[in-house]
Amino acid sequence: MCWTPAQPPGTIARVITHLQGQLAAVDSATLTVELDVGGVTYAVLVPLFLWPEVQAAAGDRELDDPAQRPDLGLHIFYHVTANNPVPVLVGFFRRPEREFFRKFTTVEGIGPLKAAKAMNVSVSSIARAIDQEDRAALARLPGIGPRAADKAIATLRGKVTAEAALQDAAITEPVESGRIEQGRVSEDAIATIVALGYPRADAKRWVAEALDRDASLDTVESVTLAVLRARGAS
Repeated sequence: MCWTPAQPPGTIARVITHLQGQLAAVDSATLTVELDVGGVTYAVLVPLFLWPEVQAAAGDRELDDPAQRPDLGLHIFYHVTANNPVPVLVGFFRRPEREFFRKFTTVEGIGPLKAAKAMNVSVSSIARAIDQEDRAALARLPGIGPRAADKAIATLRGKVTAEAALQDAAITEPVESGRIEQGRVSEDAIATIVALGYPRADAKRWVAEALDRDASLDTVESVTLAVLRARGAS
C-alpha cells in the first residue's frame, strides 16, 4: 500500500521533509522507489543521477523479503498544487541536492517529473553550467533543449553559486537511462528464474552469461527464454 496524506478542508498541510525506513521496491522505469516507514509505504521519485546509488543500496537483495530490505533515508521535496492535489515526493541522499531541485523546478516549464528525468549529472555540474551560462551543456540534459536552457539561465543565474561549489559526486558523465533499464531487465529476469525454483546465485550467473552472449536481449522475456534454452541445451 502506498500512502499519501489527505488533508481535510481547513486544516494545515503537513509537509514531509525526510523519510527514514526500509527500501521495499525499486522501479527504474518510473524512477520510483518504495520506502517502508513503520508499515506505511511511500512512493518516492528519485532523480536519474542518483540511481547508481539506489541500485547500490538495493544490491542483490530480495526486496520482497522484509528481512533483506536495507535501511534508507531520503531528504524529501514535497510538491502539491491545487490542480494536482495528490502529493509528489522526490527523494535525495543529501540536503543540498534537494535545495537545488527546489530552485530548478521554479524555472518555467520544468516540473518535478521533468526535472528528475533531466538531472542525469550531479547537482554541481548543472549548477556550474547555469552559473557559467553554458547553454549547450544544459540543452543536452534529457528533455531540456535550448529554450528551457535559456530559461534556466535567466531564472537561476547567480542563485546557484553555492550548489556549483558543492563537493558532491561531481557526476559529469551522464547516467544513462537505457543502462539503468537494462539493469532492471536483468534483475526482473533473475527474479523470474528464481521463481521457477533455481538458486539466485545460479540465476544471476546465467543471466549475465546470456547478456554476454547476446547484448540485443532487452526484455525480461527474451533474457529468461535465452537462459532456459541454454539450460535445456546443457
